[in-house]
Amino acid sequence: MNICKTMKVLFVSGLLGTLPALALAEETAHTHIGHVMEAWADTPKGKGLLPTAQKEALVAAAHASYSAKALDDLADMQLHAGHVRHALDPSLEAGGGPGLGYGMIKAGEGVIEHITLAAESEDASGNVKTHSEHVVSATANAVARAKLTLIEADAILAATTAEEAAPHAEKMFELADAAIMGRDANGDGQVSWEPDEGGLRVAKDHMELMLKGEGLD
Repeated sequence: MNICKTMKVLFVSGLLGTLPALALAEETAHTHIGHVMEAWADTPKGKGLLPTAQKEALVAAAHASYSAKALDDLADMQLHAGHVRHALDPSLEAGGGPGLGYGMIKAGEGVIEHITLAAESEDASGNVKTHSEHVVSATANAVARAKLTLIEADAILAATTAEEAAPHAEKMFELADAAIMGRDANGDGQVSWEPDEGGLRVAKDHMELMLKGEGLD
């Protein structure tokens, strides 16, 4: 993002202070784009909501894969199921874990909120409105899969044998991976932004297209 616009985003988000309202009047959509991609006040190190969601999702997918590789070891599956839960929603794991402590679900819901606000801003261009729809759809897919991933993690933690937990570990990894990569739900050989297809990777692709269209890349 252009450094001048980035600084304006940081002021708006409260990270560097405030600017007169008049100076911001024409940049409302870009401000919310900045919250998604560059900076948000309560994320770890003030990073953008989408990069935060991606990092948490990668941690969840990694630990889901570890669980899926330990199908004969209940304790190991349960250890990594707890780590998956922490990365997706740290409020579920009081003891902490390997995630950032923010949660992929919270970050993803923040992406949806702020890119929707960008699209609804009076100054939103056609480019912003079009790609916002794509980003919302792909991110909503990812959040929905993350919530299903938690259900599988809970089933692993409730299991009393490795045999009982194993299918949930495999499903947990499938869902955690799809939250990032998406899936070809309609069998056309592509992963699009449409419902039940794209995940966070597609959301990032469309945010980059949006940035390019706005001259912010």
